[in-house]
Amino acid sequence: MKKLLITAACFLFWHEAPAQSVALANKPSKTTSRKPVAEGASVWGVFHGRVPCQATAKMMAIGVEANCEVLKWAFTFNHDPQTRKPTTYQWDGSLYREQPRTGKWALVRGTADDPHATVIQLDPDQPEKTVYLLKGDENVLFILDRSKKPMVGGDYLSYTFNRVTN
Repeated sequence: MKKLLITAACFLFWHEAPAQSVALANKPSKTTSRKPVAEGASVWGVFHGRVPCQATAKMMAIGVEANCEVLKWAFTFNHDPQTRKPTTYQWDGSLYREQPRTGKWALVRGTADDPHATVIQLDPDQPEKTVYLLKGDENVLFILDRSKKPMVGGDYLSYTFNRVTN
């Protein structure tokens, strides 16, 4: 009897469940910054986002004030226009207001859960400063922790950066 009730409940749930709707293509958003977004053949992409302060600072091993809640960041990634190989990046925003963080970046393969995932590695030549960003698609990046696992946000903030245009 119990099995029959469970089967009937499952049937009603699936029968009444609405079909999945087709999602709009993930497109770059317009920037909300006062600063123009870098453009040109040498620009691989510009990504903006807001992340939780305390957990991100802990993962990066940097000190922040106790009342820090949000970090607002902008990444500009450059590449060689001919070879399309990564060259330099600039990281603006919270923590880097006075002087943007700059360095080299590389595209590498693999996360803790997916050996085929595409990952951006900031400062591959300086392991103590390395930050990993998972490439979700052409327009979305996600912060990974030091063990290359996705950091999980909450209702208010996530660890996501979206491609922006002017």
